[in-house]
Amino acid sequence: MGARVAEDQDMLGALAELLARGARSGWTVSCYQKLEPADRVGEKVRIKLKNRLRRVADRLEVLGFSHAEREGIRDALDRIEEYFQHPSNLDGGRGIAVFAGPRYFRAVTLPYVLKSRVLVDRTPVVGELVYLCETRSRVLAVAVDRRSARFFDVRFSQVTELEGLATPSTRTARFHPERDDAPGVGEYRFHTRIRQERHRHMAAVADVIAARLRAETYDGLLIGGIGVEGEALQRYLPPAVTDRVDVGAISLMPKQVTPAEIARRAAEFLDAEAGRRAERDVDALRQGLATGWAVDGVEATLQALHRGQLAALLVDHDAEVPGFRLAKSGRLTPESASSRAEGDAQPIADVLDDAIEDALRQRARVAVVRGPLARRFRRLAGMLRFQTTP
Repeated sequence: MGARVAEDQDMLGALAELLARGARSGWTVSCYQKLEPADRVGEKVRIKLKNRLRRVADRLEVLGFSHAEREGIRDALDRIEEYFQHPSNLDGGRGIAVFAGPRYFRAVTLPYVLKSRVLVDRTPVVGELVYLCETRSRVLAVAVDRRSARFFDVRFSQVTELEGLATPSTRTARFHPERDDAPGVGEYRFHTRIRQERHRHMAAVADVIAARLRAETYDGLLIGGIGVEGEALQRYLPPAVTDRVDVGAISLMPKQVTPAEIARRAAEFLDAEAGRRAERDVDALRQGLATGWAVDGVEATLQALHRGQLAALLVDHDAEVPGFRLAKSGRLTPESASSRAEGDAQPIADVLDDAIEDALRQRARVAVVRGPLARRFRRLAGMLRFQTTP
């Protein structure tokens, strides 16, 4: 494989191709890898990935693959590791998905990844790819100063600068005293006009933002300016805007900012919002547990997932739980418990990774929680859509 495998940013095209493959190839390795800014420096991402690939290789025999299949899968794991050895292959997004099978290799750049994981299955694991195709995060970015505003439509694969706004000045360029012997005369009115112009300009920018959000569907609004200009503009936004989308403020130079910087700052904004949503989900979980509208713990959550009860799935980013999927019912479980009704227990490398796929197929929201927040539940938890009768 060459040093650079052509990236494919067309997620829909990649998804269609992977779905068409189905199970005809016999097996596919699906690798989803987060690419945080710090991961691009040094060997951090490659070391973590290598350990993850090694754990998968060590469990191939218990996963039920034949000797010939295991040899092919190990070769695919080596190809994936080689792909990540080249830094240029990691450009363009904050996540990447790699799919490898017999005579097949496909890399797809992603706007983000829920959780880094490697799965081996008879078919490509595409639940997260489907989710990203359906939710395509889109941000309206605004760079504002006292007299003008630039607008950017930020999508995953491109940033388009929209028509801007310039507010004409109604005053002279600078204050001039009206009389030589009274240098302060007229200065108050001059500065009052400055404040009035700023108010009118901010209100006009807020009107344009509201109009664009009514005309198009956006997932977030990012406002940038020099100093506190971004935060100041937020106070002019109507509730119809602030209640509809996530809003963030950043510091930047409106006239000098480039589309590339806007794309980078928008990705950081979306990551930060995902972290805040995860924090809200954990808080809601504690309330739900007190009222019977949530479950905590691997087994209880997997049972609720199998019944289609989950509105939201919370996953500890650093946890791993080897387990099984029952052949007839499809239920995930951390314990080997075959039964005539549900079928044989088929080993899987990590039930948490498979739980993410099952939850995405059920259109449940998935929150991958890191750090101290993850210690507030037992590796896996969920908020319920409905309760079952005792």
